[in-house]
Amino acid sequence: MGTTPGGVTAVPRTFGILSIVFSSLVLVGSLFGLLGLIVPVALKHAPPTRPEDAQAMAMLSSMYTCMGLISAILTVMSSALLALGIGQLRYRKWAAVWSPRWSVVALGALVVMAILMTTMMRSTFGSIGELGGASGNPHAAREVGSMIGIVYGAMMVLFYSPYPILMLVYFSRERVRAAMQA
Repeated sequence: MGTTPGGVTAVPRTFGILSIVFSSLVLVGSLFGLLGLIVPVALKHAPPTRPEDAQAMAMLSSMYTCMGLISAILTVMSSALLALGIGQLRYRKWAAVWSPRWSVVALGALVVMAILMTTMMRSTFGSIGELGGASGNPHAAREVGSMIGIVYGAMMVLFYSPYPILMLVYFSRERVRAAMQA
């Protein structure tokens, strides 16, 4: 990442554009994911006719609640990144201070989302195993769910972690922070 004709580094402008683009894409998807939080509310108003139905509805409710929580985290983090991107693009001093902070919080949020994903998959697959009756093996289903959750959590971390890491590295540099004095 080079410098502008005036000799000021172009890192903030580049990251500003990337932050706006990435946050907008994730924000649109996560806002749709927030709609999943309606499902647990709707399921509370649907009376089950059999005990198996109640168990299945509880499983669906917990699954959609977890997915909604992940979407809520992504919505909050993307909204903050959108604001940061605008500040980075305009070389604002507050954006230089908050970019590394956002990066650290984003990495922590990724860990929380990966844990939520693993826990949700384990409990969902365990519930499916319990719904199987005598032929189901809840313990084996939980183990499979844990492994699938770990894979999805790892994919989430691998997909979302490079940008906060790069932003942390670049906005920790003195010349980048010094350029952002507006």
